[in-house]
Amino acid sequence: MKKKYQDCIEKVSQIIFEEIATKEENLTDKIFEIDTDLLSLLRAIGSRVMSMLLTMLITQVTTQTKKPGWKIQRNPQIKYTTIFGEFKIKSPYLWHKKLKIGIRPVAKFLGITAGVHSVGLTRALADFGAEESFERASLRFEEHYGFKVESGKVRREVIKVAKFSEIFVNQRLELAQKEAETNPRKKAERLLVELDGCHLRTGIKIPGTENKLTQIRKIKKSRRKIEWKETRVGFARPIEEKQQRTFVARMDKYPNIIQQLIGAAYDQGLSKKSQVFAVADGGNGLFEGLKLAFPGLQFILDRPHLKHHIYAAIEAMELKPENQVFLNDSFISLIDAGKVGKIIKKLQNYQGVGAKKIANLTDYLIRFQECVHYQKFERLGLPIGSGEVESAHKYIPQKRLKIAGATWHPNTINPMLALRIIRANNWWSEFWNQYRASQDLNTAHNELNLNLNLNSNSN
Repeated sequence: MKKKYQDCIEKVSQIIFEEIATKEENLTDKIFEIDTDLLSLLRAIGSRVMSMLLTMLITQVTTQTKKPGWKIQRNPQIKYTTIFGEFKIKSPYLWHKKLKIGIRPVAKFLGITAGVHSVGLTRALADFGAEESFERASLRFEEHYGFKVESGKVRREVIKVAKFSEIFVNQRLELAQKEAETNPRKKAERLLVELDGCHLRTGIKIPGTENKLTQIRKIKKSRRKIEWKETRVGFARPIEEKQQRTFVARMDKYPNIIQQLIGAAYDQGLSKKSQVFAVADGGNGLFEGLKLAFPGLQFILDRPHLKHHIYAAIEAMELKPENQVFLNDSFISLIDAGKVGKIIKKLQNYQGVGAKKIANLTDYLIRFQECVHYQKFERLGLPIGSGEVESAHKYIPQKRLKIAGATWHPNTINPMLALRIIRANNWWSEFWNQYRASQDLNTAHNELNLNLNLNSNSN
């Protein structure tokens, strides 16, 4: 857009420069303040130009619609908000007496209805609301743009965008898989996938047990049912590229989140020749789900997770502290060296104190005996712990959805996670281009409907 208006930019810049240079006193003393004053000036210019453009466009669409037989019946004012502030604009209602139909051209042609926001404003609100509480986002927006948008409106806009972002993420991952299967642009010889869970606080309103009414609305009091639900975060990346990751996150069952993880792997260059490695804990269904999703997968059991199981089992044997330490170190050393079979044989015959926990550990080692040769994995340049995905929990779901006092409706969590994923995957600009296109398409669709209606009615 800048190239198109380069001459205009030069002219306006020269005018503003001359005005400031000739009218502002002691400029040398204000060198650290000029940019702030200039920004306020440019905001005022933007607001004025926006007002003029709206007036022109409203006049145009009203004139185009006001053909013989159409008369303005009402001409109410509505509010339209942009990043330059709130504008009160006319939205005439035209009525055709003979056809008995009415039209609002501002809504039909421009897509502007009462209380609607521009895409630029919606993006700014989502920018803040995806990172901070809605109340804090409202304050930050006012600080940066010079006018206030109430936290309730911030919430509504962010949730609306988040719902669209969930669709975008699903389609983006599906497209990555289709493109890789038909015309792969990049291929990775070795890929790493990780998947791990954390819990978020959810709440839904349910009818209260007492027959008490609220003071103002006089409706039956409700209470909030609080539950902690597991959210799963994963990523895929080439083994050699630690900063090149595609993330996924959902509050969902393993098959659904693993399906997204497959799309993330394709986005990072998965092909039929790729060797895939997975690092994760021994959660029920996770190991099996990943093996099914990625044929030939080498699963690596998270070493700290395994150590925790070993410590708990040996503690149940009620040995002397020094013997516990010795046994722990011995077991871990053997496992690191790929000699887990020796430990399994020893534990299978154990009948002493804590036999049940030792039996559970034995079954656990048998299940993962091909996944714990840590010295070999390290020689291959592979991670042996899931710390990378555990760190991702902190800056994807927890930074925004686990802030102090936050309680989310279960239906809101996945859309908000999608918004956070778009940010983490550097898809932000791509997402907003598609969001803007969808809004333009809606307006174009309305315009097409209007033209069809006018044509059919004139016949």
